[in-house]
Amino acid sequence: MSSLIKTSLGICAFLQNKISLVVVFFFLAAGGSLLRWGLQNSGKWSKPAGTFVANIIASFLLGVLLGGSPSAETLTVIGTGFLGSFSTFSTVMMEVSDELEDNRRLVGTIYLCSSVVAGVAAAFLGLEVGA
Repeated sequence: MSSLIKTSLGICAFLQNKISLVVVFFFLAAGGSLLRWGLQNSGKWSKPAGTFVANIIASFLLGVLLGGSPSAETLTVIGTGFLGSFSTFSTVMMEVSDELEDNRRLVGTIYLCSSVVAGVAAAFLGLEVGA
């Protein structure tokens, strides 16, 4: 009977821990997307510039996080939850599409290429800082 109680308590503790991770994940994901929305709509710059800044910051912070060899739970909650919702590749593609539809191919191409190159550079810099 004692082992059954210990097993039940172990399962309860496991489930409680997983539920806590899911709750924290959702709160951080919501916070990341709201922070990005704030950058995009701050009025300090254009929406594409806000998207660019958010993506570069997220790339750098993900590099820092990965450089520190985090646990799987930390990587999931912070890396995927917060930073995944703070950054957005789909918005970059929508903004590039808008530029192409407005016949501004050069602007769209420069924006896409600079987003990718700067994001990768920021991630490498983050890896160095986090290591």
